Amino acid sequence: MNVIFLDFDGVLNTFHYNSPEDMERRIIILSDICKEYNCKVVIEASAKDAIDEETMEIAEESWISKIFELFKKYEIECIGRTPNIEKQIGESTYLPMWKEDEIIEYLKLHPEIEHYCIIDDDDTKSIMHWKVSDLDKLRSNLVETIYYSDNPQEEGLLPRHKSEVAKILRKER
Repeated sequence: MNVIFLDFDGVLNTFHYNSPEDMERRIIILSDICKEYNCKVVIEASAKDAIDEETMEIAEESWISKIFELFKKYEIECIGRTPNIEKQIGESTYLPMWKEDEIIEYLKLHPEIEHYCIIDDDDTKSIMHWKVSDLDKLRSNLVETIYYSDNPQEEGLLPRHKSEVAKILRKER
């Protein structure tokens, strides 16, 4: 099975382009990727907490509901969300979400996943005086998008990302 671990902010909605039409345009690109490479989607976005881990039901009507409506419209199969894992940085700083550990844990629980790709804009975070990335261990599987750019046309999931996804999905796990 091929899986895309998907972030929302910076991928489906961005600083300059966050209207429902902009989101739909990017979901169409995601749908093309899923169909071409036979992928299913796992949510790794911070907004995943609004989605029940067991049933994949959305807790309340929200902008996430719109994403799932568009997933259905464009035949994108969402099979789960990553678990919540905290990480300690330094002596006292805890991060509420550590994406690489959450993805690794999901992969351990789902050995049927043969190939995976991460589509995310969130690379390096500044926490106090540390510069840390929550995707270092999985960098070779990352297709990085942009949340904010001086050139708004470069923001979010773009058609050019399809070839990057293809390269990653061809690699062995």
